[in-house]
Amino acid sequence: MPQFVRKNGFWGVRVNWVEHLNKKTVYRRKYKQGFKTKREASMWANKFLAKANSGELVEQKIPTFPDYFMQWARIYRFTHITEVTKNRYIVTASHLESYFGSKPLNKITRSNYQEFLNEYSKDHAPSSVNKTKGLIKSCLDSAVADGLIRVNFSLGSQATGNKKKKLVVIYPNVEQIENILNLALERRKPYYPSFYIIITAILTGMRLAEICGLTWDRIDVENRTFKIDRAYNHLATDKEHIFKTLKNESSYRTIRVSHNLISVLSELKVNGSNLVFAEKNNPYKVPYSNGVKHPLKKIIKDLDYNLGDFHFHSLRHCHVALLHHDGIDWYSISKRLGHENLTTTLKTYAYLVEEDKIKSDDLIETQLDNFLTIGEKIGETSKKHKIK
Repeated sequence: MPQFVRKNGFWGVRVNWVEHLNKKTVYRRKYKQGFKTKREASMWANKFLAKANSGELVEQKIPTFPDYFMQWARIYRFTHITEVTKNRYIVTASHLESYFGSKPLNKITRSNYQEFLNEYSKDHAPSSVNKTKGLIKSCLDSAVADGLIRVNFSLGSQATGNKKKKLVVIYPNVEQIENILNLALERRKPYYPSFYIIITAILTGMRLAEICGLTWDRIDVENRTFKIDRAYNHLATDKEHIFKTLKNESSYRTIRVSHNLISVLSELKVNGSNLVFAEKNNPYKVPYSNGVKHPLKKIIKDLDYNLGDFHFHSLRHCHVALLHHDGIDWYSISKRLGHENLTTTLKTYAYLVEEDKIKSDDLIETQLDNFLTIGEKIGETSKKHKIK
């Protein structure tokens, strides 16, 4: 109940209320004076207590930028992304921690954030900067919705990244791809599955996790198909969790493969595991990341190819190059790769699409020249038979 006091011709009022903070009960009180009438004091007290009882007066502790970023990531992102993608969020949080430290989120200005981007851009490639900006913008949109900040201070920020940090991949031509494949075939040994993984990547275009998650029951020998419906979880600590879901819905697919590839892979059955590419002495362990990166680098080095930052995922490009060379249409290639749509495929392999455009332009030019020649011949014939 409010307690009223009249002093020097004015009214004052004292109110008491209870707050519950982190499972603790805290008793609060407030006194306000200067009201001309008791009724004014009573009206103020009633409004104040209404806010207090609804929790509006509880002071909200504003988290630091990196703390809120990780809290947001765990709640809204980690439930449906891969471990590799999770690591990107963790790395971003570490950069925020290094720059902003314990500064509360609501104390950061647009200028502060722009200065952070300027520093970050010095040592990171444009693609990395754009990805980081995207993650932070989504996080700050959530902070606005949570009432922690009034506006998203990342809006209007500018950062291009350091183009010198951009890793350039030089994709091999068809002859070089065939040489990489042949050397992998020569070096394959059943007790060392890494070369079989490289061979499979070139001949199927499958992602590394998709290849490593392949089991014998997913290989249809009679119809020569691979059923791709799960991926290998290289971070699993027990056999019950060695599989994970695929990247997206369109990644679930069945692809045709050659009889020769199935024949080569059948050599791995001597390792005695349901996992096609399992190591000989560990039926649930498959070579991953460095386990395939180093053998691939050795092949490239021994062939004396300068392919820049060529890595395992580049073998997916090699597969596309082989299909494209043999005249396979882009829609079929897109479906085989498990892309969400044709636009993704055309954007990813734009350099090959440009080759198509050049060939088409040359063909169009040739055809138009033929039409012009035909037109000239028709004109000459018309003159000969012209009626005088």
